[in-house]
Amino acid sequence: MKETISESIQSIGSKEEAFRWISKVIQTHFPLAIWQLPNSDQIQVLVDITSKEEHHSSDIECSDNCFYLNPFAVNHPINPMVLSGDILIKIQNQSVETTLSSTLSGNEIEEFENVLADEQINRKKLEKTSINPQPDYEQMVSEAVDKIKDGAISKVVLSRYKDFDLPEDFNVLTFFEQLTNKYTNAFCYYLQTQTYGSWMGATPEKLIAVENDQFFSTDALAGTQVLADDQDLSDIAWRQKEIEEQAMVSRYIINCFKKIRLREFEEIGPRTAKAGALVHLKTTFKVDMRATNSPKLGSTMLELLHPTSAVCGYPLDLAKAFINSHEDYQRELYAGFLGPVGIDGDTRLFVNLRCMQLFQKKARLYAGAGITQDSNPEKELIETENKMKTLLNVLMQ
Repeated sequence: MKETISESIQSIGSKEEAFRWISKVIQTHFPLAIWQLPNSDQIQVLVDITSKEEHHSSDIECSDNCFYLNPFAVNHPINPMVLSGDILIKIQNQSVETTLSSTLSGNEIEEFENVLADEQINRKKLEKTSINPQPDYEQMVSEAVDKIKDGAISKVVLSRYKDFDLPEDFNVLTFFEQLTNKYTNAFCYYLQTQTYGSWMGATPEKLIAVENDQFFSTDALAGTQVLADDQDLSDIAWRQKEIEEQAMVSRYIINCFKKIRLREFEEIGPRTAKAGALVHLKTTFKVDMRATNSPKLGSTMLELLHPTSAVCGYPLDLAKAFINSHEDYQRELYAGFLGPVGIDGDTRLFVNLRCMQLFQKKARLYAGAGITQDSNPEKELIETENKMKTLLNVLMQ
């Protein structure tokens, strides 16, 4: 008799066995998320065998054991896709803990077993779509600076992408582990769905977190410099352009608090924060939701915040209109948000930066830069190149 899914998973006794099982799931059509939270050594895995990618919800307070993903362009209102945690796996060192949803039916389990047991499974990977040539990035930045100097907008975040051939021996789980080892203070993840394809990243930017159903937090992260190997964080000096850019993001968050008449929050920063070989200015905002009687603050702020001025600009509508008229491509999940919701009672959603989209033999890397009136087009182009190196340095090693 074929062993049941429960028996097959619960028999996993090591990290190596877990990775072999996950490798099989990667070859199927089932949605899958693998991630490691910042400053954690625990790998978490979610497999969705029931939702058919049709479940959407912005109410994080009523969501448990799931994974949210929302594209950049979907906002006001947001409409996150919700991947159900039908199978959850936690891997820490050689310890493996597995959990199956109690709502799984026998038919759903059988369908998943049959697909996983088929030795001929080969999930169809997305081909790289044909896209018109990108506009000249430096010219686009120059036009943005002129627009800002005219007084129409204060800041706009302009992005670009670059395609690279994947190494012949590229392996998702090997690359994921390399990311987690190199970028311990980032949210490292692999994600696959039929709707959005396959994505990987190591993002430094938290959008929101809700811990113990009580403590809300969000970060204002902006300004970028390369950190030299022998350079200490205390030696970093920030230019006025970068200070003002980060201050805009902080003001954007504070304005969101004002819209809901929330005045009791803690503001920590700005301070210099390390993200791989780059450093940014970071301010953290914290709220005690019980003390402020705001139990749904997570969902409320998620709707107000996305997309922040760190990935779009300010004011939002004018900055987004400029992006749509100049970038000439769809960002999709880049600069959107994603992360676990209601797992172990906590929610942690991150802005999808330092990321790439995977195709059959290629990877598309994305990066952007915040443009203000003091921006230099050549330097902004170099900044996007440096941001792409977060993944490229690992991909090509």
